[in-house]
Amino acid sequence: MNQPVLVTISITGFTIAFLHAAIPTHWLPFVLTGRVQHWSRGKTLLVTAICGSGHVLFTAVLGFLVAWLGFALSERVGAWFPRIAGGALLAFGLFYVYRQFAGHGHSHMFGGHHHPAAGNEEHGSGPHGGPLVDTGHGKFELSVFESGVPARFRLYFSDAKDRESAPPSPANVGLETLRPDATRQAFTFTPGPGYLESVEEIPEPHAFTAFVELRHGSHAHQHKVQFEEHAHGDHAHDETTEEIKPPAPAKSDWAAMVSLFVLLTFSPCEGFIPVYVSGVKYGWGVFAILTAILSVGTVLGMVVFTWLTLLGLDKLKAKWIERYESGVLGGLLCALGLFVIFFET
Repeated sequence: MNQPVLVTISITGFTIAFLHAAIPTHWLPFVLTGRVQHWSRGKTLLVTAICGSGHVLFTAVLGFLVAWLGFALSERVGAWFPRIAGGALLAFGLFYVYRQFAGHGHSHMFGGHHHPAAGNEEHGSGPHGGPLVDTGHGKFELSVFESGVPARFRLYFSDAKDRESAPPSPANVGLETLRPDATRQAFTFTPGPGYLESVEEIPEPHAFTAFVELRHGSHAHQHKVQFEEHAHGDHAHDETTEEIKPPAPAKSDWAAMVSLFVLLTFSPCEGFIPVYVSGVKYGWGVFAILTAILSVGTVLGMVVFTWLTLLGLDKLKAKWIERYESGVLGGLLCALGLFVIFFET
């Protein structure tokens, strides 16, 4: 067994697993759900760890299938296998580098190539009572909805001819408010029937500047909308009924936990699969070691970033990881591929 190569594979695998876990989609849902369900910090971290284990399990199952095929191939090609495995790692790495430059990496809210608005871009009010903003490709309306429920943002979209259009993916939309006391708050969105609605509630007073970011491929446009306290009521009416509805009950804890488990389990750490390929030559023992490394790196990363956010250190979101994940992952896989080719043949 080539000890330096095995150590390199292990370090690379842990780095990939930990960086992948640092992406907000792997810890932000737990923070938000914990707040809605009123979970304690300990319970939120426990649910995070359990769901992270499901994430690891599904990835390991895929890795098992890849390793099983790799063992069969290794027996057939013999000494050529390191070159094949190294070439596969290089191919994976170059693919991720291409994704980075093509702008298909993970979402990067308030990062990337911006086109800041020069001033307030409002053009009257929309049909839902909120400011209407012309993006140059169409229009969107930003309203504050609070009819009998805690205030939240709603975003409605229309095309250049003022016809209603389907909202974009929530991953391509970001919003940040700036208040007169320089306090900032970031908002994430979830799909609604014909609109996007903010997950986070809007605290009083409703006097702030809202910066709405819309992502298109590898770049983003930012639009500025001004809200005044005396006018926010006009932005918050229900177009379907005037009846005040009570707040919807929160999901049960079990429903919330199952939803999070399914969300994470069936979105495997695809970047770790090539690491399994690099360890095929060393047999099932190394497969087990790599699975343990995947488990520690993933669960540790998810718990650490969830914990930091619960402590209020949400500035430590490592946005550069979210923005450059594909490029970093591709570079690591390319380096590992070259290492396997030159030191295993």
